[in-house]
Amino acid sequence: MMTKFRAGDTIYWYCDKEQCVHNAKVEYVNFAGAGFPDINYEVHTICCGEEQTVFVDENDAMERLL
Repeated sequence: MMTKFRAGDTIYWYCDKEQCVHNAKVEYVNFAGAGFPDINYEVHTICCGEEQTVFVDENDAMERLL
C-alpha cells in the first residue's frame, strides 16, 4: 500500500492543544480498516510539556512547513 511517508521520514502537523506546528521522525506506519484504509504515523515528541507517543493521521501530516 502506498503512503505519503515512511519510517525515518520527518513529518510536520498542527497541534490543536498548543496551537503550533510540531515535527518528528516517523517511528512506525500503522494501517487499519477494511475496504477504506486508515493510515497514521506513530511519532515520539514533546507535546504539552511532556514526552508523548502521538499518532498523526495521514491527512494531517505535512512534508514541510507551508
